[in-house]
Amino acid sequence: LEIFGFFLLVLIGIELLETIKAYLNEKIVHVEIVLEVGLIAIARKVIILDIEKYDGITIIGVAGLILAVSAAFYTIRRKKSSRRT
Repeated sequence: LEIFGFFLLVLIGIELLETIKAYLNEKIVHVEIVLEVGLIAIARKVIILDIEKYDGITIIGVAGLILAVSAAFYTIRRKKSSRRT
């Protein structure tokens, strides 16, 4: 479990470097990549989360955060694909 958490942390770092590189090249922040990094970070937190240590409201808060970031990612993706056609 720790190795998988470390792997996801490395993946987050790579995605952040890609975001910085895209910003430096184009001077544009790619919201889609930022949301991807957010989803990976939340997924990592959920995977290594010890449910026994947290109360129910915290778990519900994490679930709400996942839904909010997922909805934003879906909306951006959908808008981006509709602009291409």
